[in-house]
Amino acid sequence: MGEIRTTLREKKVETPAAVTLRLGLDGAPFDYRPGQYIMIDPHQFEELGTEIREREAQRGKPLGPGYFSLSSDATDPATLEITVKIPGEGPPAMLPTFLVRRLEAGRSVTIQGPAGKYHLPETAPAGVSGFLHLCAGSAVAPNRGMIRHALAMKWPQRHLLFVQDRSEHDVLFRKEFEDLVKQHPDALRVRHLHTRSKQQALTAERIRGEAAGFIELGSSWAFVCGPNHTRPEGPGFVDRVRAMLSATLGFSPERIRTE
Repeated sequence: MGEIRTTLREKKVETPAAVTLRLGLDGAPFDYRPGQYIMIDPHQFEELGTEIREREAQRGKPLGPGYFSLSSDATDPATLEITVKIPGEGPPAMLPTFLVRRLEAGRSVTIQGPAGKYHLPETAPAGVSGFLHLCAGSAVAPNRGMIRHALAMKWPQRHLLFVQDRSEHDVLFRKEFEDLVKQHPDALRVRHLHTRSKQQALTAERIRGEAAGFIELGSSWAFVCGPNHTRPEGPGFVDRVRAMLSATLGFSPERIRTE
């Protein structure tokens, strides 16, 4: 896995706490599958020097790189995109906050990658009728790239996407997904759930209801991506959804892909 120097070409605001960074590859080859991730070392940004030294002194070891899913669709060999969100919980996230709030167009960004097994296959898989995308929060980013890629390549599978967010204000790519649905009404269906503002949650019943007449769950793959921290109320998003797919919806392990 080598290093590649890119240039920030564009910074698109998605929500008050999230942006999509469009990185120019400046002629460097970068072969990746939609859904994979890259790494960014915070040490390359001199503005973070003092904070990095303080954190490393507290931890007693060097800070590692940040991991960011690629949200681009791999159809443009000259650029790639990552979508970065400042976490709403936990300690301040130094690198995401810097990328969202302070990094400006024209800056050089050295990346490593690609890496990760969470991605589309190279070609449309035979015998698979649909893709069920089950995502939470900013973890919809890699699936955005997958969906765009498959639609652009005219794969025959339909896509049913569920995105679970806290509220309407946290939704990423809303307008983009609306436009994609208009362009591909027979191939894409998107449903948003809001856990705090509307007390909605992803359930097997919701999945069955939206899949009926649109995709055949028995011959589909499921792509699951989201936070997986165990909480007092139970397992994290990925573990809970994977168990639901297996125990309630009849998905065999080989038909479930998780980040």
